[in-house]
Amino acid sequence: MKFNSTSKTPGVKPKEDEKLFENIIDNLGKPKGTPSIAQQTINFSPKKLTPGVKQKILSTPQVQPKVKPKVRVETMPERIERITYEYDENDKRPVHLDNPLIVSQEDMTNRNLRPKQFSNMDPNSYPSNPKQKKALTTWEIMVDQAKNPKDKYDRESAKQVRQTILDSWKKPSMRQYLGEDELELIGRSKKQLEAKRKIQEEQIKERPVYVEPVRYEPEVKLTDYIEEKASIKPGITKELIQLQTDIKKNMDYVMGRDDKKEESKESVSNEDDKYKEDKFDR
Repeated sequence: MKFNSTSKTPGVKPKEDEKLFENIIDNLGKPKGTPSIAQQTINFSPKKLTPGVKQKILSTPQVQPKVKPKVRVETMPERIERITYEYDENDKRPVHLDNPLIVSQEDMTNRNLRPKQFSNMDPNSYPSNPKQKKALTTWEIMVDQAKNPKDKYDRESAKQVRQTILDSWKKPSMRQYLGEDELELIGRSKKQLEAKRKIQEEQIKERPVYVEPVRYEPEVKLTDYIEEKASIKPGITKELIQLQTDIKKNMDYVMGRDDKKEESKESVSNEDDKYKEDKFDR
């Protein structure tokens, strides 16, 4: 025997008002759920939809958005378990060591996140190596996560990724191994550099060019030039002294003065004086 919540009479169907009141009571205290996209399409449709169209819309499968995995740092219990396994006699391998979404605290602090560069001489750098395979997967997820950080933890992780890439870029031997998606995070990809170059060229074109005005020097007349060169500047100069000596020589020559004769006369007079002095001494 069935009993209704609003009517105690068995077998009696509740009225519509009673059903509405019953639904209100049942939904009291429950959070209001957001209607689905299909239901919103029906509710806000500008035209009145037939029941068949409504059923078709409601029966359309909804595409769930893919949740991208996130890389996190190992917790303290996981770290203790790992250190105990690596340095103590614990033979049980921790499960999280093989999880590419978990990074050790030391690797995150020291920015030892990027996988080893492939080398034929190093078996540890082979992609088939379990540790290298995990590092490759982890690094790919972290780079993808750094492109669109959504919360504080994502921003901190993106900062570590960018710093790791920048450390590799500063080494000339490692630049050739960096991909375009990695260079894009530090602003040094080919597209970004080309865009910067175009912006600089546009700024140079828009910048006003300073043109120095033409300065015309006054033309010197030939007569002024000859007078300037022919005139003697005031003051004692080398040219003036040379000119005076030349004039003196010409005057001595014209007046009949000979320096050699005067010198001989002076030497003869000096000898006569010496002779007279010797004579008086005797």
